Parts: sequence; structure tokens; C-alpha cells
Amino acid sequence: MKLKNNIILGYLALSSCLIFGQKLKIKAFENNLTQPRDLIFEDSLVAKYSIYERMKYYKIPSVSMALIENGKMAWVKSYGFTDAESKIKTDENTMYQVASISKSVNALGITKLVQQGELSFETDIRKYLKTWRFPENEFSKNKLITLKNLLSHTAGFNVRGFIGYSYKDKIPTINQILDGDFPANNEAIKPILSPGEKFEYSGGGSTIVRKILDDCISNNYDSLMQAILLNPLQMTKSTFNQNLLSNTKFAFGHDQNMKPLKGKYYSYPEQAAGGLWSTARDIAKFIIHIQNSLLGSKGSILTKESTNEMLTPVLNDYALGFGILEKDGEKYFWHEGQSFGYTSVYYGSFSTGKGVVILTNAFPDNGQPFIKELLNSIAITYNWNGFYNPIKKKLAILPKSSLNQYVGEYFSEDPPMKITITQNGNDLELTARRPEKLFYTGQNNFFLSSSPNDSCIFSSSNNNGKIDTFEVIKDGKTLFKTIKK
Repeated sequence: MKLKNNIILGYLALSSCLIFGQKLKIKAFENNLTQPRDLIFEDSLVAKYSIYERMKYYKIPSVSMALIENGKMAWVKSYGFTDAESKIKTDENTMYQVASISKSVNALGITKLVQQGELSFETDIRKYLKTWRFPENEFSKNKLITLKNLLSHTAGFNVRGFIGYSYKDKIPTINQILDGDFPANNEAIKPILSPGEKFEYSGGGSTIVRKILDDCISNNYDSLMQAILLNPLQMTKSTFNQNLLSNTKFAFGHDQNMKPLKGKYYSYPEQAAGGLWSTARDIAKFIIHIQNSLLGSKGSILTKESTNEMLTPVLNDYALGFGILEKDGEKYFWHEGQSFGYTSVYYGSFSTGKGVVILTNAFPDNGQPFIKELLNSIAITYNWNGFYNPIKKKLAILPKSSLNQYVGEYFSEDPPMKITITQNGNDLELTARRPEKLFYTGQNNFFLSSSPNDSCIFSSSNNNGKIDTFEVIKDGKTLFKTIKK
């Protein structure tokens, strides 16, 4: 009995330590936001801010976040207000419009249907379309277009995104959207490139995917996704329905001045392209499920093979509904979302079980830089190696009396080039196309902020101490070498 009690006490003590450690990390994350920089000077102070200070600076009404560690939910936390005017606090049950993150969720649903044999990634989509006339033209005639093309944005269709519909607007049918007919507010969706020719991001193509589901599986997209995906993943606070229930707690969309939108939000009847409402916790469940599927875990709705196919890039590091990013040898699947009044992003690691979800009800111009600061703070606090990796340089002091020895015009015949070095106060400037400040690191070595990894080296061709040569070295190789005249 005594041993059992000791074990219980030990477990409780360990749990308390873990909880306390996580709270310290959350606090560190919340107070480590800074403007993203590609270059940091080691001896300079970098201003750091709290999450609330940056929310005020960027005009962010609210943000809801989830962090994943080792394939499990580490924490979910929300900040700010669902409505900047009424000051109703957001919480982890508050739903946000996640815009193009919908494409990832849709792709998982489509891949499940393919795995079940109800659809095929290789079949020409014209065979699936029964109640919409495909807009055949010179780009598509006699050419195979598949679901894989549509999901990877290589089908060659137009209409990058949709602007949504306000509370006053009449909502178009799916066919009116596809044909660009009133009351739809987009142009007709049609091929503008040959399939497979290049990556061309197309919400229009994603809407054709929804039409295929309408014609072949179910004409109630939300109910279909609830049945095959949202319910099995226990995403209980998620819906593609554009008419939110009266008892639903959701964040109002806001404009660039942090004013709530009239009507509270815009509707996106295209649904598959950008109509999902969800929470940070639910999107984290989605990420974790995919991570488990990559491991071949039991209970996954996809096999390991189907998951790998879904996450294999086609063109431009974009797979089937997912962006693929590699940082310092680690791969992530990810997607961002932007709609009228909302900005969001998620990342999930392929191999280490880490991930993050960030949802805001901020206008994209406000939300994007704020989200970047949040991501960088997460990367620093939780040791996401290489995710935020600015170049660090240590500067040396160059006496003003030494500046003049570098000044002059330097020429190269192969390639033909003229470099001008001038003195500007206590600094040196290099002019090739435009003036740039040279930063001194010691022993006649400099660099430019536009190319900090390249070494700008001055030397004496006769070893007499008189500077008459300027060269730029990249990765140990000379890019060009010039002589003073």
C-alpha cells in the first residue's frame, strides 16, 4: 500500500512539474514576439513584445491557437475578443472562418473517397460531371484532367479565390458560381492553361471538386463532410454550413481598422475552396490524425499509402490540398487561409509530431505579419530548429580614418562590371545598381544586407597594403573580381 501511494505521489509530482514547465514555455512564447528579420546583428538589441502589445499594434481583435507536441495536443489558448466593439471574450470553443484551410480538409475527404473506390485520382473529371457543362476550349480539348490535377492546382483553371457574399447579397447556386452567372460575383471558371503545364492556384478548380461530389456522391456538401470526415475525427466544432446556428459562438470578421463587418461575416458558398468554420482545437485534431496516418496508426481513416500519396508534392511544393515545406531537414504539411475579415495558418511536421494552429478574425493585411511573429516565437520557444533562422552577424569597428582607402571605382571585363565605393559619413556604400551600405566584419571583409552570406573582400594585388581589388565570394567561390582604376 505504501509503495502504491509513493507511485501515485511521484506521478502527481511529475505531472505538476510538466504542467508548470508548460506554463513557463507559454509565458515565454507570449512575451517573445519580435519583428521578423532575415539578418540580426549580434551586438544589437532586438525589441521584444507581448502578444497583447502586438495585437494592439496590428489591430487584431482575437487569436486562437493550438500547439502540438509529440503528436498530442499540448495546449489550446485564445486571446482577445470575438467582437472588438462588444468585447465578448474569445475562447477555445469559438469558431473562426478558416478560408483556404478548407482545401486541406476537403482533400482529406476526397482521398478517403478515392481509397474507398468511390472516386479515382486518375479518371477524367468530365466523366464525373453530370449537371454542369464543362467549358471546353483550346487548353483542355483532348487532354486528361483529373481530381489529382484539381487538388494540386495543376488543372489549369482560373479564379484564384472568391470574395464572398455579405448579408445583403443573394447567394448563388454552385452552377451559377461555375458559370459566372448572376448573382455570382466571380468570372466563369474555365481552363486558361493546359493541364499539368504549371502550378496555378485556383479556388475555381476546388469548386469543380465540390461539383463532382454533388453529381456523384451527395449534393449536401456539409452533411457529406460531416459523415466521412468531421465526425470520425471528432471535429465537433467544425462545419461547412454557411448559415451558422443562432447558438453558435463564432468570431466576427473585422476590417483593416478593426471594425466588425456588417452582418458579422461573409458567406462562401463555394465551400470546398474556403467555406469551413472551425476551432484551433479541431484543426489540431486534423493535423494529429494526419500525423498518425503517416505512421500507419490503427483507427486512421486513411492508410499510410493513401496519406503519403495525398502529401506528395506535384508542382511548386504543393501536394493534394497541402503545401509542403522543408526547414533544416524537417518537412511540414501546411496551409494558410485568408478571407474577408479572417486570417489563419497551420503547420504539421511529418516526422516529429509537432504542429501549430493560428486562427484570427483579423483582416489579412493585419493578420499576416502578426501570424509571422507568432510562428517565429513558437519556433524559438519550442526549438523548432531552422523554422526561424535569421542570419547572425557580428560587426567590427572600422576607424573613420581608414574609410578612404576603399573609396574608388572598380572594374571587371568578364563579366563587364563597374562597382563604385563611396564614403557616406562614417559608412561605406557600394553602388552597382543602387547604393547599399557595406557592413564591416574585420580584416578588409564586408557584407551587404541584401546578400549577407556573401563576403565582400578588399585586398592588395601587389601585397603592398594599397587596396586595389574588390571581389565577392559565395560558398567559397568567387562570383566576380574587380580592379580599381
